[in-house]
Amino acid sequence: MSNQPTFLDTFKSGSKRFATLVADTGAKTMLKTDVAFLERDIKNRKHTFGIQIYDILQQSSAKSSSSSGGNSDNIVFSASDEIQNAYEECKLDIETLEKKIDKKRVEMRAIGDDGGHQQSNEDGGNNDTSGGDDDGESASGRNAELESGILPGY
Repeated sequence: MSNQPTFLDTFKSGSKRFATLVADTGAKTMLKTDVAFLERDIKNRKHTFGIQIYDILQQSSAKSSSSSGGNSDNIVFSASDEIQNAYEECKLDIETLEKKIDKKRVEMRAIGDDGGHQQSNEDGGNNDTSGGDDDGESASGRNAELESGILPGY
C-alpha cells in the first residue's frame, strides 16, 4: 500500500501541474502580445519609410523645377541615393524586428504553443533563429534604439 500516492501527494502534484499550466499560459499570452507590438512597429516603420520617400521625392521635384536644364540629372541621382539609403535603413530596422518576432515564436513553441506543429513551414525549415543576436546588427548604431523598443522618428 505504500506504493500508492496518498491524497495529499495527489493534490500536490495536481496543484503543481495547474500552477505550471497557468504560468505557461501567462507566458504565451505575454509573448503573443509582444509579437503583436513588434508587428505594429514593423507597420509603423514602413509607414515612416513611405513618408521619408515622399519627402525626398518632393524635395527632388522642387529642386529640379527650380534648376536649369543641366543639373536635373544630378538631382535625380541624388534623390536615388537618398531613397536607397532610406531603404537600407528601413530594411535593417525591419529585419531586426523580424528577428525579435522569430525569437518570440521560438519561445512560444518551447513553452508548448499549439502552433509548434507548423515550425518547419513557418520559418522555411530554418530552426536556428536563436543565434541571430549579432547578425549584422552590431555595425548599426541604431541597434541599441531598436533593442530598447524605441524606433527613431516616431
